[in-house]
This record gives sequence, C-alpha cells and structure tokens, in this order.
Amino acid sequence: MIDEDKKRSHNERMQRKKAVVDAGIERAQQERGIVLLITGNGKGKSTSAFGTLYRALGYGHRAGVVQFIKGTQASGEIIFLHQHAPQVQYHAMATGFTWNTQDWDKDKAAADEAWAHAVRMLADPALNLVVLDELTYMLKYNYLDLQAVLEALRNRPPMQTVIVTGRAAKPELVELADTVSEIRDIKHAFKAGIKAQAGIDY
Repeated sequence: MIDEDKKRSHNERMQRKKAVVDAGIERAQQERGIVLLITGNGKGKSTSAFGTLYRALGYGHRAGVVQFIKGTQASGEIIFLHQHAPQVQYHAMATGFTWNTQDWDKDKAAADEAWAHAVRMLADPALNLVVLDELTYMLKYNYLDLQAVLEALRNRPPMQTVIVTGRAAKPELVELADTVSEIRDIKHAFKAGIKAQAGIDY
C-alpha cells in the first residue's frame, strides 16, 4: 500500500501537471491546417501517417494520398483503403524503390507525374488531409525541386493538413513543418533475419 504522504505528493504533482496542460490548451487558440513531418531511420513513418488518415476518415474528412517510391506491392493500408474508403483520392508512383529500378529518367518522369497529382490535391480546399508518403526521397535524389515543393505546401488551403513521411528530410522542410517527429531505429527484426510479415510490416 502507498502511504498517505506519497498519495498526497502524487496528487500535488498531478495538480501541477494539470495546470500546465490547461495553460497549454488555453494558449492554443489558432485554427488552421498544419504540416506534419514524420522522418528518421526507424520503422513506422508511413504506418503513423495512415493511422492519422484513418482517424480523419472516422470524422468524415475528405483526404488524398500520394505514395512516392512505394506502390508496386500491395500493403495492408492500401488494401483496406480501397475496400473501405473509396472516396479517398489515391495515386502511387508505382516504380518501386529507386535502388531497384536504377533508371533515373524513368523515376524522374514517374516522380513528376506523382507530384502533379500532389499539386492538384494541395490546391483542393475540399480535402481536409493530404498524405505525401515518402516525399522526402524525391527531394533527396533531386527528382523534385525543393522550392516548388515548399511553395506548394505554403500555398495550400488554410484548413488543409498535410503529412509528409520519409527519411533524411531536408532542413528547409523541417523548418516549414509545424510538427516534426523523428522515429529512431533502435532494433528491427529484419536485421536479425526475421522475414517481413504481411499485416505487420506491409
């Protein structure tokens, strides 16, 4: 059993914490869309983005998704999306990973086409949320112009939220984003020789 002094100390800490949380809520009075950047070398960036997408759909929001890099192999997120959320606008670059294609011209053309879909979505005020999955790779390998991407993000409709995922995010993108989360790579089953599993890893 916890003695009375520890209970009292705990309650006092919780009261102080509540005051800090309440003050933060009171300060946060702006209403606008935000840019969320999920980066880092760890697993779960796209999974996090799709979790937020499904949360938004739960509230009846309209959304668009562009997948850069991925798209040639079915994933559980996209299978579910097509089955249960046909109203979501979706485009996949569908060239696979750049280290597999080894064809810069082909990848550049596919990136330009995918970005054209993204630009259309970023200009659509009817879309509450746009997910640009693995966009950071397009900037890392110079398939897309960084300034054009930043401009499109800045000029989107005021209430539209955008989620950008991918490793090695450019500093300019980090600066523009309202919320930045970095997922660290501490351990990964794949590195221990465990095969990727449908429903867990893709």
